[in-house]
Amino acid sequence: MKPYLQFPVLILLIVLSFSCNYVTYSPRSKKQQQREKPSVVLLDRIAEFRKEFNSWPFSKEEFMSKGQKYKEVFNGFPYTRTDFKVKDNNTMTFSFYEHVKDIQNYRQTGKVDLNAYWGEVRFFKEKDKFIWKIKMH
Repeated sequence: MKPYLQFPVLILLIVLSFSCNYVTYSPRSKKQQQREKPSVVLLDRIAEFRKEFNSWPFSKEEFMSKGQKYKEVFNGFPYTRTDFKVKDNNTMTFSFYEHVKDIQNYRQTGKVDLNAYWGEVRFFKEKDKFIWKIKMH
């Protein structure tokens, strides 16, 4: 190995050996990720919210405060943290993370999972209709 690469490789090996005490990687299949996606009903209600109030919600609390039909779609939602990022009146990104399974795993092992469940839903307007596309990471 070239002398100028030995030191960075040595540092990398030391960091990796110590990080094994704090992080883990759980392989997740496409089927497992599919099961953990937000419900279609929730995503349709977010689009419905936009049509009814002519604006996107800025938080989960605002969304749920607008009525029982918006509040009930979050019952059983497996993610503890959400984020609504409004780009403009026709475009918004809904992010969700900190799945309850990942939190339970962290409490049991004390390790952060690098392959934790999370994702984003992009809402946009196309031909006078609001469409959403979901991406799990």
